[in-house]
Amino acid sequence: MSVAILIATFFSLGFFVESIIGTGGGLIAYSFLGFIIDIKEMILAGLYIGTCSSSYIAYTDHKSFNKKLFISIIPLCFLGTMIGVFIFSKFSVSMLAGILGLLLLLISIKTMYFDHLILPKIFKSKLLFIGGISHGAFGIGGPFVINALRKDFKNKSELRTTMAVYFAAFNLIRIIQLSIQGQIHLDFLSKIWWTVIPVFIAIKLGHKVHLKISEEFLKKMIALLTFLAGLKFLVQFLMS
Repeated sequence: MSVAILIATFFSLGFFVESIIGTGGGLIAYSFLGFIIDIKEMILAGLYIGTCSSSYIAYTDHKSFNKKLFISIIPLCFLGTMIGVFIFSKFSVSMLAGILGLLLLLISIKTMYFDHLILPKIFKSKLLFIGGISHGAFGIGGPFVINALRKDFKNKSELRTTMAVYFAAFNLIRIIQLSIQGQIHLDFLSKIWWTVIPVFIAIKLGHKVHLKISEEFLKKMIALLTFLAGLKFLVQFLMS
């Protein structure tokens, strides 16, 4: 099976779930693809597909976008994203695997055991900054940003659309910075350009069935997959 087909399959699965609960697209795709393809190729595929998919989600439900909330997080997330892109560009594949593995383990433990924990406001700025760094380096800053803003969202639709705008906007920053640093490989992207088509279909299906699927069950499954992927990346780092 070709790499492009695997990328299309697992990102479609990931964004099907993200269309239901507002996050998790990249985490699910990485949980599978981390066992199959190079980590930097995986992240670049996520950058391309994530940008297109998040833009599509934002466009289809733009009325739910919380502009004021989004503007408030720009400074910290922008700085964090730039630092994260620098980490992606300068660190070795082995080091990236170690950092990503630890990050995925922390996210999975938080989701499985402390998902309803509301952190004090003093941690809000720190979570936004860490989310920016995580997004810049790996494209998975969503869990940190959502935890920082959880009380500020009026409903699930507002969370879903505002986070889609977040992903799309800060992915554009990543694209610009990575292009300047010579990290965007057009030959690789030309091979996977079509993968967004099944992903768009998956997003549409996910939005149609979101009322019929248990969000709690999906979150636990994401956490389990994320935990296993985190272990994989840590083992890769320790054995390198």
